[in-house]
Amino acid sequence: MGDAIVLDSHPGHSNTCNRPLKVGIVGGGIAGLYTALYLQQKGHHVHIFEGTDRIGGRVHTHYFTPDRDQYYEAGAMRIPKTDFQDIFFDLVKYINKPLLPEKRINLIKYVLSTDKNLVFVNGSLRPETTASNTTPAMIGWPDIDEKHKDMTAGALLKEALGRLMKKIAPPADFEPAFKKKIVDKWDNFTFRYYCIKKCRWTNSLVDFVETMTSQTNQFNLSVPELVMQSLDFGVKEWQTIDGGMSRLPELMAQRVGLENVTFGARVTGAVFDRVVLAIPPAALRMIVDRPRWSVKKEVAIRALHFEPLYKMGLRFKTRFWEHVDPPSFGGQSTTDLPIRWIVYPSNGIPVEDEAHGQEHDQSGVLLVYSWMTDATNWLPLTPLERRNVALNCLAQVYNGKKDRQGNNINVYNLLIESADHVWSSSTATGDAMFLPGQFKEHFEVAREHEGRIYFAGEHLSFHHTWIAGAALSALKVVEDIIGVKDLRPLSDDTPTHVGFGDQPIDLSFKFQPYNPMYSGTQSPSSPFSEYMPVDVSRDWPPKGCKHLPDNNNRGDGDEKGDNIEKNDGVEQDKASKKEAKAPPQVTLQTKLPNYLGMLDKSALGVVCSKNTSYYAVGSWDMGRVGFR
Repeated sequence: MGDAIVLDSHPGHSNTCNRPLKVGIVGGGIAGLYTALYLQQKGHHVHIFEGTDRIGGRVHTHYFTPDRDQYYEAGAMRIPKTDFQDIFFDLVKYINKPLLPEKRINLIKYVLSTDKNLVFVNGSLRPETTASNTTPAMIGWPDIDEKHKDMTAGALLKEALGRLMKKIAPPADFEPAFKKKIVDKWDNFTFRYYCIKKCRWTNSLVDFVETMTSQTNQFNLSVPELVMQSLDFGVKEWQTIDGGMSRLPELMAQRVGLENVTFGARVTGAVFDRVVLAIPPAALRMIVDRPRWSVKKEVAIRALHFEPLYKMGLRFKTRFWEHVDPPSFGGQSTTDLPIRWIVYPSNGIPVEDEAHGQEHDQSGVLLVYSWMTDATNWLPLTPLERRNVALNCLAQVYNGKKDRQGNNINVYNLLIESADHVWSSSTATGDAMFLPGQFKEHFEVAREHEGRIYFAGEHLSFHHTWIAGAALSALKVVEDIIGVKDLRPLSDDTPTHVGFGDQPIDLSFKFQPYNPMYSGTQSPSSPFSEYMPVDVSRDWPPKGCKHLPDNNNRGDGDEKGDNIEKNDGVEQDKASKKEAKAPPQVTLQTKLPNYLGMLDKSALGVVCSKNTSYYAVGSWDMGRVGFR
């Protein structure tokens, strides 16, 4: 994230603050954004440092085209309607309150599963059942006793979790009850061990239930981890954000004030009253010159377990999965093939299709989704190899299926394009999923602040993998910083605010390549030596920069965030900007070598000025970067 955090972690300070604080937040995901919003609402000054060129962290929507519904969720994609997720729904209300109706976040129904979704296991399609309603006898699963062979996977899992779930308290009293009745008693054991010893299952039966209801080796996580996951996945009503989940962090950043967010710059010096590290442990660990804390804290940073996640979006010429018999209108199909889950979009479902059988020729996007060991298996492959494997698996699942005109489904011919996201290849690493003993041994010490340095993220709440978990951890950080307990989450009854400019902060930046292969290449013989570093903490614009004419518009950004513009807390899209005066921009007229044009835009970093009248909206591309 940065070359240095200019801040000691001296423990001898009071948490209660009687003056506005300057708070530096490392990480522009939900935890960092929520912390910033709440502290601003309380009158404090914040600045977010995001190491990538986009906002949102593991909330990331990939848009294939600007057309409606042509996207897939590379990160968070669905929210269950439970009391434990109230902080998410309250946050949406808070963000929506000052916005014009057409700019507000619109929550739509998310279809988790339907009885038309497919099951393809052991080399054949099982059209007579869904994953949770499949029995061992139906698919010839070996080594299953008479008692269990005709029980469904869903019923077996419910039976195993039932006695544990009865011990869970309502949300208001959840944490102490969960610690006492679940963590203290069962945290040292895997869920597989629990099923074998407590439920008297065989290993083969455990494998069957895991295959049909979960991902490979997920039952090797701790008992509390599986209990927490079942709390949310046991509900029937789910929602998602129309137009993509990325709309939430984008609007949060807009409310914070984009002048208070730095993207992609390597920070060489900054001084704050408090620092919040809203980043995963893997990213924190790789800040080599950070302070060192207690042995227990350092062990927790190294040990907290994250599992890999893998998602691929495939855009097809038609939504063929809605045209076959039986059609899948949302939900997900399950298979033991490498793709494991085929997730059908809940956005863009044509209601008249289901009612009247009308044909729709619009393109659509399927999602291939894997966790844990199933996700790890994708990592060694190239993007093209991964796409070929996914298409091969889809071709097997849809072999012999016909559309409404009687034509065979050919996924190879129908494919337009694909994109994927390997979370293990980024500092996010995946989602927190604790191994036995980690709630009991590492959880509390990991989320305890170290003097003026605080820690946030979904791994520091009981609600791993959820936006709610990130927000809850942020709320605890705010409580610790301002010295007030039991703060209410942000909601529509919270006084709204618009992000205000920070007090002048001495920030020094330098242009730095994202790709480590280009790091340290500023020697006299380097092709970068003429252009790097550029210190924008001095005169701005830097020597050699000039304003672009208005008709150049925004610059060469490559993220959805490029479409956001701050205007009194209200989002303006591209259409509304046509009538607005184009913002001033600068371009760096440096003689970057031609071969840089062959690099992906994300290969090189972006930089922001300390001057609040400028902020980065784009990435390096052929030596050009846009500013406002």
